[in-house]
Amino acid sequence: CIRDSPNPTSMKMIVFLVFSVLCMSEVGAQCDNPYYQLKKGTLIVTENFDKKDKLEGRTETKVTGYNETSTGFVATMSVKIYDKKEKLVSEVEYKLACENGIIKIDMSSFIPQESMAAFQDAEMEVIMDQLEYPNNLSVGQILNDASIEMSTSGSIPMKLVVDITERKVEGKESVTTPAGTFDCYKITYNTHSKMMIAKMNFKTVEFLSEKCGAVRTETYKSNGNLMGYTVISKYEY
Repeated sequence: CIRDSPNPTSMKMIVFLVFSVLCMSEVGAQCDNPYYQLKKGTLIVTENFDKKDKLEGRTETKVTGYNETSTGFVATMSVKIYDKKEKLVSEVEYKLACENGIIKIDMSSFIPQESMAAFQDAEMEVIMDQLEYPNNLSVGQILNDASIEMSTSGSIPMKLVVDITERKVEGKESVTTPAGTFDCYKITYNTHSKMMIAKMNFKTVEFLSEKCGAVRTETYKSNGNLMGYTVISKYEY
């Protein structure tokens, strides 16, 4: 079945992972990026709401590893996602790098675990363009697209594609969350996901601040209707 709006479970997992990834990084001596200021042990907690402001769960992301490189660092992040009943529903670990002041996000971090399960025990070919955040932003700036394509061969070949496109810095706004008030850049982009014949499309608006990274993320259907949003509720450096 081909549908314009995403399966709710898959969509929520993608949004939670995207928000967690965008919140996490670590600034070292060779990584001058003002929008991310973390270190090993830093904890960020976010709360996830539906379009009617009803709490749906929370996400805890912690920096569990950090290694300096000649151009910056490679960090290991651990993510725990809980539902509204405080039940742990998913755990994810991923890598994130900073090179010459540019944050580079591994797009495999955006793949929901239920989709990844279909690729277990299979030989995969992965083609990927990383998501990047430069160390300076300005209103009107166009940011790079990103994508990942995963495919398998065999008796039942499978293919999963996720594209993030039309990324743009739309403006500057002040955003208040349970963690405080932040001066942010407003960034918008579109996400397109396709696995076999199933399609998901939605628009994201994120608010990126200095120090904490993304402090609020809103997700919309292709028709412009709000699907839900995520806000930062705790930041422990």
